[in-house]
Amino acid sequence: MPRIAPIAEDALAGSPYRRILGRRPDVLAAWEAVSAALRFTGLLPYELKEAVRQATAGRIGCRYCATVGERLGEPDTRTSLAVGVAQLVAEDRASVDERTFDVLREEFTEDEIVELIAFISFVCVGGQTFGNLMDVEPATESEQETYVAAMDTRRSAAQSR
Repeated sequence: MPRIAPIAEDALAGSPYRRILGRRPDVLAAWEAVSAALRFTGLLPYELKEAVRQATAGRIGCRYCATVGERLGEPDTRTSLAVGVAQLVAEDRASVDERTFDVLREEFTEDEIVELIAFISFVCVGGQTFGNLMDVEPATESEQETYVAAMDTRRSAAQSR
């Protein structure tokens, strides 16, 4: 059971994560805007960001986040590097130094690095820490299916703009 009870399903559709945050509608709206901007727009592909999100969820301890998302194919070099940096941030932020950024610059532009670090910091570390601290339970099978469908819809909408 989460530490804070989610609002009723009929009051706000969505995951228990969203329904807990929905106790503060203004915060939920701001969170969803930031999350959508970082996930579905920008220079980096959605698949890279989703691989990063999945790689950090278990390390940060959000059981809900760790149980949602579609299975991704074999990562390319950029995705592998982004995942490695995200795992480093999740495990030991103090070890991220100038050498880390030098390696990132071999594969990413500085604008892409800003987007990646913002995504890791705000969506992964921030969002997954919230899920961990609230003790959000793992996603049900229905919630897993809903998550994948919602991500597909949001990604398609962002691409058509």
